[in-house]
Amino acid sequence: MKKDYSEYKLNEYEKYSYIRSGNQYARFDYFVNSASFNAENKTIFIRVDGSNEYVRRAEDIAEYEDFQTSGHPRPRYRNQQETDDLEEIRQEGLAENEKDFAALCARYDIDRSGFDMNAEYFYRDHPEERKEPLNNVLSGSYIRIPFGEGILDFIYADFKPAYQQAIKIPLLFSQFSTLLQEEQGEFVLETETEQDSEPEKIYNQTQDIVQTYFRYEATVDHVKDISYTSLYTAICPPVFTYEHETLNGLRWYYNYLTTLQKEYLELLEFCFDEEFYPEVLGHLHPAERYNLYRNLHKQPSYISRDETFEMNIDLMSGREMPYGLDADGMLERLNSKIPDDDIHREFAKRYGLTKDSLDFYLRYPRFMNIRYEFRSVTDILELEFSKILEQNIRFRKCKRCGKYFIMKGNYDTRYCDRIAPGEKRKCQDIAAQENYKQKNAGNEALPIYSKYYKRYAARVRVNQIKEADFKKWKYAALTKRDECSDGKITTEEFIEWLEESFPNRKKKT
Repeated sequence: MKKDYSEYKLNEYEKYSYIRSGNQYARFDYFVNSASFNAENKTIFIRVDGSNEYVRRAEDIAEYEDFQTSGHPRPRYRNQQETDDLEEIRQEGLAENEKDFAALCARYDIDRSGFDMNAEYFYRDHPEERKEPLNNVLSGSYIRIPFGEGILDFIYADFKPAYQQAIKIPLLFSQFSTLLQEEQGEFVLETETEQDSEPEKIYNQTQDIVQTYFRYEATVDHVKDISYTSLYTAICPPVFTYEHETLNGLRWYYNYLTTLQKEYLELLEFCFDEEFYPEVLGHLHPAERYNLYRNLHKQPSYISRDETFEMNIDLMSGREMPYGLDADGMLERLNSKIPDDDIHREFAKRYGLTKDSLDFYLRYPRFMNIRYEFRSVTDILELEFSKILEQNIRFRKCKRCGKYFIMKGNYDTRYCDRIAPGEKRKCQDIAAQENYKQKNAGNEALPIYSKYYKRYAARVRVNQIKEADFKKWKYAALTKRDECSDGKITTEEFIEWLEESFPNRKKKT
């Protein structure tokens, strides 16, 4: 029986989930990435999906184009101008790739060497192919970040400038279309949008894969600068569903990102801020506060994670077995001698192993690795937040810039190590200087010491005072300065001592 959902009312959690997911204009789960967590050094190891590039889709595209032409390749007629224009676009794209990748590498710990090597193999084996720009410069990358830094990087990213730039052309076209319809009135028929037309028939999996890939390629031109604003948006780019609905896609994407930013800023405050209702929440563990937050917002008390358990030889997530080994442990295992005795030969025979294969299995360690698949910004934020709760990562709001930062070790500080907008130094450094000035305000000994320090340092530069004598004086002068600050000697006595420090100079009158 066919159901009518026209009167269906969303509950609170359904509304929550709706604005954090894709819709008819955009999907946010195109990339299939994975993350591993190292509890020992509190780092996240991310593997970015590398399948959404031409070097990985070339075979599918060739099969799709062959299917479209019933086995007869379509001739491509291009004049020289078109060929030159395409080559210029290709070169510009490669140059932009280098610039974008360098900018991201300056901000994050990124290794793309494995993907780049495979790309080189592809172009070597296909000399007729020219190197194509990457749709996403992080494709196939391995990225390491400390626990919590991914969330902070995302919530403090400023997406607005890139978004405002991205909507300019789609908005212009939309306004022009509306104006044209108003001017011509009933004689202008509305253009049928793709979602209103008959659905396209899909004949095989390759067709579906390639057409989605082409939609992703088209989306990149509109969202690249927005996506590269933060790490997680770069790792999980969107795909706009319809070519003629770019404006709606951009609006939904921007709303999606800003909604998540607001949510996770609220979560940091509710779960970790020591000054947020301390009388009510102060005795609760952050995980308990998180559970309370979800209950207050009509959300389930659980989340689901797509976990994969694996054993591998090259990826460690710790330095103790079964997660990993330190350098000494690795050398010990690799240098161990496997006996060639009856019991080892019997074991090898029983399981159909050669002596060399048995030796390999017994000497080379395998490490346990637990990784989690994530497809969207929502997925990785939720996953990382659950992990920082597990590891009891602490956050605090900086007293200067007002942004949250991660507390490291037992070091107690009220200031972050970021450089705030408009500043040239870190909040910690500025605060230290401000606190020093405030502490020593009205201390007459400080400017007196500074005056004589500069005077005698200048004499050192012209060789009137020996460097060794100046160093001895500096130590004694600091002691005298502190005595003056503490009231043990008067400022007059301090000045008199400073004047007489180098008796070869005439005393001023």
